[in-house]
Amino acid sequence: MKKRKQLPESLSPNLEKETHQTAITLWCDRMIKLGFYLLFSLIPLLLTPWNYELFEFNKMIGVYTLTVIITSAWIIKMLSEKKIAIAKTPLDIPIALFVLSQLVSSIFSMDPHVSWFGYYSRFNGGMWSVICYVLLFYAYVTHWTNMTHWTNLLKTSLMAGSLVAFYGVLERLGIDKNLWVQDVQNRVFSTLGQPNWLAAYLVALIPLSMALAFKNKLYWIVSILLFTTLLFTKSRSGLLGFVIADVVFWGILFAKRGILRSALVIHVIFAIIVFFVGTGSPAVDKYVTLNGWTQLRQGFAGQAKEVVTQPTGPALEVGGTESGTIRKYVWQGAIAAWKSTTKTLFIGTGTETFAFAFYQFRPVEHNLTSEWDFLYNKAHNEYLNYLATTGIVGLGSYLLFVGLFIFWYIKNIQKNSINIALFAGWLSILVTNFFGFSVVILQLFFFLFPAICIALSQTEETQRTIRVAFSPPVWIRWLILFLSIGVLFQIGTYWYADTLFASGYRNNRAGIFVKAAPFLLSATTLFSKEPSYHDEYAQSLASLSLESFENKNASQAANLATLAIGESDKAIRQSPKNVNYYKTRTKVFYTLSQLNPEYNNDAVIALQKALTLSPNDPKIYYNLAILLGRQDESEEAITLLLTAKKLKINYRDVYYALHVFYLEAKKPTEAKQILLEYLSLVDPNDKDFQERIK
Repeated sequence: MKKRKQLPESLSPNLEKETHQTAITLWCDRMIKLGFYLLFSLIPLLLTPWNYELFEFNKMIGVYTLTVIITSAWIIKMLSEKKIAIAKTPLDIPIALFVLSQLVSSIFSMDPHVSWFGYYSRFNGGMWSVICYVLLFYAYVTHWTNMTHWTNLLKTSLMAGSLVAFYGVLERLGIDKNLWVQDVQNRVFSTLGQPNWLAAYLVALIPLSMALAFKNKLYWIVSILLFTTLLFTKSRSGLLGFVIADVVFWGILFAKRGILRSALVIHVIFAIIVFFVGTGSPAVDKYVTLNGWTQLRQGFAGQAKEVVTQPTGPALEVGGTESGTIRKYVWQGAIAAWKSTTKTLFIGTGTETFAFAFYQFRPVEHNLTSEWDFLYNKAHNEYLNYLATTGIVGLGSYLLFVGLFIFWYIKNIQKNSINIALFAGWLSILVTNFFGFSVVILQLFFFLFPAICIALSQTEETQRTIRVAFSPPVWIRWLILFLSIGVLFQIGTYWYADTLFASGYRNNRAGIFVKAAPFLLSATTLFSKEPSYHDEYAQSLASLSLESFENKNASQAANLATLAIGESDKAIRQSPKNVNYYKTRTKVFYTLSQLNPEYNNDAVIALQKALTLSPNDPKIYYNLAILLGRQDESEEAITLLLTAKKLKINYRDVYYALHVFYLEAKKPTEAKQILLEYLSLVDPNDKDFQERIK
């Protein structure tokens, strides 16, 4: 039998080592590739019924998780290959400046916790999310030029988009109409959670579906599905974004042979859909829809039929005061916050702190809108949001990124339809962000669409990569692996803590405090750095304290009261500029004042602090007046109520409170006059006030 030839003993270990390193490299490449597939396919679909915020939180957790997996695989691959490999791109300088601006703004933020983690219920935009998006950008441009099947990634994204759109159509048909407070049949939001967000997502994908349709006609059906669902969102910003993207996509392609016929066919189909479905804008629909034409023929020109529904959510989303009017005041507040100090002029109030900044500079005129007591955690304009929260430096670096990519694309323009579609879809995000703000999936597209365009323009030969050779010990790979597992465990803990918080929050709102408290205690234990958990737990403990007091258990009531105050202290200490935590603190002390009247003064102090953080809020003046009235300080209470009336001339509760305080102060003339003023200026048909005058 012929003996197998053996390698020299000195070469065998080296060959085995190289084979092992190659296997690790291949494994890492597969993990990176799988991570990006999941980013484009899974993130838009993620939502659960167990979290406080069903949509965005789960999508953000998904991005955190996949970023850790992709980055860890990338680092382990570099350690295995004994070289640092990071692709150089035309956007390196603006990205570096943007990250630096966000970092500086976060460090000097009015609320560092929010600046790092994002505003609770929105999450996207915090420093951690920015780091994730930038890591994903470089992971893509560094690795995906070596993978020949990049079109499969885009097809995966369209597959996810088709599922999202199809569910939007089912929503239009009423599949989940009883699950939501919002009228989801009137304006669908599918798995995105809000009609404008869904519209922006669909618009970014439509050019891509049309580009792929040149190779596979099946994607024309996908384009029609996406466009139809876009109309069901009734999003004006989405329609405008579509127009811009459509013009750019077909404008660049127009010179290519055979493109004109495809453009005409798909737009005729779009026009037919609009004719029967409408755009959601009565001013447009009366001229371009079947329903509008029918009414015009019947002599009702200019009076497109509208279905009047009771607003079931923010007016910026569903009705009430015209959205343009509300946006005007929100934008005014953003500019006022930006110009407030030299520090905010340059680096803003702090990444993602718009909610706190707007309270301080909210225009008085906003009090007369249907959303006068709503909280705005974004400026409803991505650019003004950056200006207010990160200043000139933050907005400037963001615009530099935008401008430099547009310049690079024009300079290196290609007739590759996929490349053009990505650019057109990316431009649509700039449009929709002007009237709203980015959410997780749109922020992913904002960074990764340029990454794909840059990667498509490069080959392995033309790619410029920073390469630094080094010889790390093997144990570092294991260290990175264990650290990654540890980070993933922390992310999972954060997600689970949110489910506990959500359960506690819902039980609190249902008045089942004894059931809410254990959930909230567990949430604060698992993630003690989140002030929202402590704030909610304080409310639960205060209510339980009152229940114990009413059940004649004074000792337990006192202990629970001490715990409630302690939890409120933690929330305030972690987030001292959050006016809502001071409002909660007021409620806590007001509840406890039924045990001990001395707590009423603590409630007054908390509300006075809230007033310094939100000086144009008439509700704070009103509530402060009521608390002072309990302390027999009627004259000061009347002064506060008159200020509240000045801030919001149609505030009925204020007129009624003034009427009561004037009567208690033995001023019947003033008491009657305040009711007459309300009937004259606000509501002449208020029967209760009419009876009181008699």
